[in-house]
Amino acid sequence: MDIGRTIKELRQKRGITQEEFADALQVSVQTISRWENGVNAPDLSMLPKLATYFSVTTDYMLGLERNDRMAKLLKTTETFELSSKQEAEEMVLRFRGEKFPALKDYKITTDGDKVILEVTKEFNSNLESKEFH
Repeated sequence: MDIGRTIKELRQKRGITQEEFADALQVSVQTISRWENGVNAPDLSMLPKLATYFSVTTDYMLGLERNDRMAKLLKTTETFELSSKQEAEEMVLRFRGEKFPALKDYKITTDGDKVILEVTKEFNSNLESKEFH
C-alpha cells in the first residue's frame, strides 16, 4: 500500500474532511489531495506528525510490516552537564513544552560546581492526545 492511499484510508476512518486534515497539519487542501492521489508524497519531516496524528507507527505509514524481532524505541534517558540549577530548570521547561517525545521524569543533582540533569523521555506516551502543528 502506498503512503497516499494509507493517508486517505486513515483520514476517512477518522471521519474528517481533507479541509479539516489540512487545517490540523497546517498545509493546503491541495497538498492533502496530491498526497492521497499519489501525485506527491509527504516530506520526510511530516512522517512523524502524520503517524502521531493517526496514532500509528511511521512503519505503518510507509507500509512496512512489523515483526516481533524488530527493535522499537520506547524510552530514552539523557544526561546533561550544566553550569547552574536555573539553567537545568529552564531546560526541563523546554522539554515539558515538547510534544514528542514526552518528558516522563527528570532529576537535578550537583557534583561539586557542576549541575547534572538526567531526563527520561517516552516515545509512546499519550500519542492520541498530542496535537501537532
